[in-house]
Amino acid sequence: MNQLKYCGVLMFLAILSSEDIREKRISVKTILIGALTAIICRLISGQTSGIEIVCSLIPGILLLLLSVITKESIGKGDGIVVMVLGLWIGGQMTFLVVCLAVWAAGIFAAVCLIRKRRELIPFIPCLLMGTEVLLFYV
Repeated sequence: MNQLKYCGVLMFLAILSSEDIREKRISVKTILIGALTAIICRLISGQTSGIEIVCSLIPGILLLLLSVITKESIGKGDGIVVMVLGLWIGGQMTFLVVCLAVWAAGIFAAVCLIRKRRELIPFIPCLLMGTEVLLFYV
């Protein structure tokens, strides 16, 4: 079941990554499908504890709060995607993925600074990369 769940989360993030890179926005429909699929996987695997589900949403809720505090320097969509990611892989793993994604975004920002290019950094591809690193190498 874990392999199916991991394939699902990687597909979810890959689809959203391509949207984020191309359009600088993400589809609500894709997010809803990803959330429903994650919930179904949780139900099938028996992970329906209310406390566990709430804990899995905390990293995304924190990103949503940062979005409000920073006047959307961090997009609200990123926070929502992290909440769905938490439904897929749990709160602890999501926290680690976000840490890896912030690190990757920082490297991308440093490269942009060196090249003297000012551009928006799509965060969802960084989440995809962080998830891949965590799932395959840790």
